[in-house]
Amino acid sequence: MVQEEEPMLGTSPNLEIETGVVPEKNDDHAMPSKLSSKSLCAFSKQEISTLESEQRSKSAIKLCGLIIFYALVMVVEIVGGFKANSLAVITDAAHLLSDVAGFSISLFTVWASGWEATSRQSFGYNRLEVLGALLSVQLIWLISGILIYEAIGRIFHKHAKVNGKLMFMVAAFGFIINCLMVAWLGHNHDHHHQHHKHHACGHVDHDHERDEVSATTEEKTNLVSYSPEKAKFFNINLQGAYLHVMTDMIQSVGVMIAGAIIWAKPNWLVVDLICTLIFAVLALSTTLPMLRDIYGILMEKTPSEIDIEELENSLKCIKGVQEIHDLHVWALTVGKIVLSCHVTAEPLVCPSDLICKIKEFCEKSYGIHHVTVQIE
Repeated sequence: MVQEEEPMLGTSPNLEIETGVVPEKNDDHAMPSKLSSKSLCAFSKQEISTLESEQRSKSAIKLCGLIIFYALVMVVEIVGGFKANSLAVITDAAHLLSDVAGFSISLFTVWASGWEATSRQSFGYNRLEVLGALLSVQLIWLISGILIYEAIGRIFHKHAKVNGKLMFMVAAFGFIINCLMVAWLGHNHDHHHQHHKHHACGHVDHDHERDEVSATTEEKTNLVSYSPEKAKFFNINLQGAYLHVMTDMIQSVGVMIAGAIIWAKPNWLVVDLICTLIFAVLALSTTLPMLRDIYGILMEKTPSEIDIEELENSLKCIKGVQEIHDLHVWALTVGKIVLSCHVTAEPLVCPSDLICKIKEFCEKSYGIHHVTVQIE
């Protein structure tokens, strides 16, 4: 990121700090007033708020669509599973039930995350998304445990024949719906981050040496696969929905294979039970990455995509910054990163301009829009 340097007070009589106040002059032609840093910052916040509102609406629409389609598939699989006497199909239907419940929780949290902050909830309700995702994961663990218990019980007890043909057809129907849902969510994930912009908090000047540091920092940031815009737009609930759909699609393939085998070999009933056990364990394992993310957010860990040492060194390279300490970076939810720090400023530096330069750098290089800086 190439930035311009902001001159320090007292260094040159011919240089002046840009503010919202027009300098007094004796001539008759007054210079037009320039937009203040506060106005630009306010405009940036307004744009971010608008983008977040639009994303909440899009997320809600997608979650509503998932709930409707998955409720339909769930009913088909429950009826088909009992008629075919297939525990694997019932397992798939049970996972769809957990998905519908999870999506409903996610839909509520997406809506609630737009509630305005209050005096008691000063950070707003963004972490409801994290709590909703946690409840969804717990539901998967509960249902998977019940189905594993049932499958183990069937291994040691004789049961009626399984209708392999019906089992295959029901699983194929579920697979087709899952493919459509994966394509739908995947398209949203790939293209959202292309429409985000940033507005600076003012004009910041840097000399050649600091330009190289800024350019190097931006290059390192861009080389990381993480994108702040991408993480913010693809929130934790849509990430969870995508994970659920992918898991169900893979499970549908397994049930189709098991149904085809039983269709060809009616006595191979153990295939149905093995399929149930494998995919129940798979469903549990796929929740581990999300549990790790939830743990990191609730424990207020520094987000994995942020190199705190590199961030601190980059902040020290900003002209006017003498020292950085008490630097803290955490996430309210995925993509909503918060930063606070104490800055020891060089003599004769304007505190408000220095704060604006730090905020601009954090926003452009790391996508951190909530920055609190204390100047010492």
